[in-house]
Amino acid sequence: MLRIAVAALVLAATACASTSSGAAAGGRGGNATVTGSITYPESGLQGEPCSSVSVKVTEGNSAALGAGEVKQSRNNRCSFTVTGLPDGTDLQVALVVDPGLKCASGAAPTATPGPTTMKIAKFAAPVVSYKLTCG
Repeated sequence: MLRIAVAALVLAATACASTSSGAAAGGRGGNATVTGSITYPESGLQGEPCSSVSVKVTEGNSAALGAGEVKQSRNNRCSFTVTGLPDGTDLQVALVVDPGLKCASGAAPTATPGPTTMKIAKFAAPVVSYKLTCG
């Protein structure tokens, strides 16, 4: 009985090790993170800025990478984090504004800076600051 339990434990540990190393070898997951803030005007926006923006991280023409989250902060700011990014590759980081977020004039707000390319080291968390403006 003890031999069966030990064999099952070894098999389970081996399966977990293969799964995690396979995901890293695929280049889709990792230990890098991008974090930062998004500043928006005190007045003049129609809609909720923090629920109308997201940060998209891509590698080449791939689909979005990582797990992103945007939260309301204080003083007209949102904070964001995108985790689980691959390290050591050129990643493009961009602020995506929902088309429903409008300035009082009806125009879309301007987001600065534009898309940025960066290479993130293992376990690193560079900070990127965005600003939404109207007019």
